Amino acid sequence: MSNIKRSISVGCLFSLSVMLTAGCSQSPNVASNDSAQVESEVDRQNNIRVASLSTDDYETVLDARVSDRFPDIDLLDHRGRKLQFYTDLVEDRCVCIIYFYTRCVGSCPITTQVVKKLRKDMAETFGDDLLFVSLTLEPEVDSPQELQTYMKLHGIEDDPDLPEWIYATGDFEELDALRRNLGIYDIDPIIDADKTEHAAILTFGNDRLDRWAALPVGMDYRQLKSAMTRIMGNNERQRYQSVVQYREAMMQNFRDNTAENNTAENNVTEN
Repeated sequence: MSNIKRSISVGCLFSLSVMLTAGCSQSPNVASNDSAQVESEVDRQNNIRVASLSTDDYETVLDARVSDRFPDIDLLDHRGRKLQFYTDLVEDRCVCIIYFYTRCVGSCPITTQVVKKLRKDMAETFGDDLLFVSLTLEPEVDSPQELQTYMKLHGIEDDPDLPEWIYATGDFEELDALRRNLGIYDIDPIIDADKTEHAAILTFGNDRLDRWAALPVGMDYRQLKSAMTRIMGNNERQRYQSVVQYREAMMQNFRDNTAENNTAENNVTEN
């Protein structure tokens, strides 16, 4: 893996088209001169603006996957198994990662219900290719026993017909570092200290294809599911399954409406 420095110049380009209408006492040459002066002033201001922009150096990693930067931290799941985050849960898999905590009474229960539905709806398309991972924001409280209690309370079972869903805890500092590597943080440290800011975001991706994204749980469910399948899918069947299902549902709805309209028209004709 090699690191290079790439200088990225950020610039803004403004274009302005000015049309001057000559008055009765103006000649065409005067109007043309005024237009040229305005355009020259615009160019001058643009040049000043571009020159004032800073040039920053950004480290760019070539020929490496996003998930290569995920720390392979030690975890303890709800069954008491010792796992490593990247090696056991992410490597060569499709995975959806959720941060939560069992004492949360705000967005976490809602997130849990949405993920339960996603797990069921995506089972046929992904099968064992997909894994859901819930990581606690309060590892000092959420022991494996607490995680089991939470799962039981919300009706989450180890169902072989559904994608696996692992609840896990670990060292707070390591879990927090992982959260930041996943991009689940706010640049304002005061806001970032609020656990509720991170408990309603799904981070999902495909390590094999190096495709990653994050979306809020509260968005339209159909769009959320479609985005997840498009990002995580290993093949066209997986990536476009939601689109196919949506079109099929629309066509069925059209056929049903057509049948109802035909029935209504026949009834009117007979009467």
